[in-house]
Amino acid sequence: MNRIHTLLLFSIFVITSVTAQKVDIEIKIDNYKNDTLIVGNYFADRQLVKDTLIRKSNKDKFELQADSLFESGVYIAITIPDHQYSQFIIPTDDQEFELEMNYEDLSELKSKGSEENKLFYDYLRYLKKRRPENVRLQNELIVADSLGKDASKIKEQISVLDIEILEYQKELVNKHPNTITAALIAANFQVDIPEFTEGTPEEIKSKRFRYYRDHYFDNVDFNMPAIIRTPFLHDRIDYYMEKLNSPLPDSTIIAIDYILSKFDNNEEARKFYTSHFLNQFAQMKMVGQDAIYVHIVDKYYANGKAPWVKDETLAKIVDNANKLKPLLIGNIVPDITTYDKDGNPVKIREIEADYTVLLFWAPNCGHCKKAMPHIVKFNDEYLAKGVKTISICTKGGEKYDGCWDSLEDKDMLRLMNTGDEYIRFQRKMYVTKTPKIIVLDKNKEIVIKDIPAEKLGEIVDEIMRLEVADKEIIEE
Repeated sequence: MNRIHTLLLFSIFVITSVTAQKVDIEIKIDNYKNDTLIVGNYFADRQLVKDTLIRKSNKDKFELQADSLFESGVYIAITIPDHQYSQFIIPTDDQEFELEMNYEDLSELKSKGSEENKLFYDYLRYLKKRRPENVRLQNELIVADSLGKDASKIKEQISVLDIEILEYQKELVNKHPNTITAALIAANFQVDIPEFTEGTPEEIKSKRFRYYRDHYFDNVDFNMPAIIRTPFLHDRIDYYMEKLNSPLPDSTIIAIDYILSKFDNNEEARKFYTSHFLNQFAQMKMVGQDAIYVHIVDKYYANGKAPWVKDETLAKIVDNANKLKPLLIGNIVPDITTYDKDGNPVKIREIEADYTVLLFWAPNCGHCKKAMPHIVKFNDEYLAKGVKTISICTKGGEKYDGCWDSLEDKDMLRLMNTGDEYIRFQRKMYVTKTPKIIVLDKNKEIVIKDIPAEKLGEIVDEIMRLEVADKEIIEE
């Protein structure tokens, strides 16, 4: 008999557990006449439609239902046709509850059966209650400043108000540390920067900045599954990348690795941001940013850390990165040989010059024709300064003769013109667009590339100036 009781209890437990894994959310909106309601959710930098609800004629509530649980996060109920919205939270394991709101004031929210949403709405009500006081004080401060009056008491009142709100927030976070509401609040806590007294004003400013940057994400729980479905995460990451880091490739690479390391235990968010950064830097915006793309591919995609990518797509991504590698800034240019019109070999690495400018061009390239007067003028002016300009025609085979036939028409005869009937250099360096300009230093290291022809002289002048400055620093 005991065994029968045990089996019966186990069966009831299993049935209860299975049936509990569903979504059943009722949303009542007083004074809302439309029969349609859109439910969406935040996801990184976008808002996605989750479902379109149609209210049944015999009911006064919208029903959001599903046989399996939704991903946790911040969701939005959007009215039609004016697209007003209210936020609500769907926690991980409590997705059966009721929401009530008023269409005439969607900030008036109530929940039943959801501790998470009760906490969230209580917090929003508290902020709403304190807002008029803050507005009044801010207006008084503006008036006092405009009249030149002493505003110290007003500022003191504002400070007291700020402290009271912060204490309320901290108490809520401490009492409910594992809730999405607490995560939303904590993520927006300001970094408490300590006082730095040693050093010059500039050094102190630098210390403050570095501390702020190093602690910018201290209160963000990157491994909470809901974090990707909140309205603040992407803005925080975007601000960190754009405002707290240099756009230079080395700095950007460090920042990307730092952010992705935060998602070690959050596969969904790590997948999104790995793909996000790859796509962002696949379309190079600044010279040298292809190094960022190559780094992401090498460290994450070619290394088996992007298992969601299909093999065929992965192979294309890795191949593309491998083609970019030889021409990354800072690399020694590939050991290629081209040929002059008489067939004499020109080994690029063996050209003796303080600087070498490689110009890849094609006879039928309209942009090359526009760029050529600038290149020729540059060659005439900078040859005496130790700069040699080498043109490399990208056409081969039966189109190879066109390389030489076009020289006079484009006034290129004063350049060192080369090509290769078999375009063998393409095996070592991947050139798809023309004109392509690459500047090499004396050691044939790539200093800069993909610059406009009309800016070539200006950029080379700056490179020379920096080299002289570096030598002077070393000598000192």
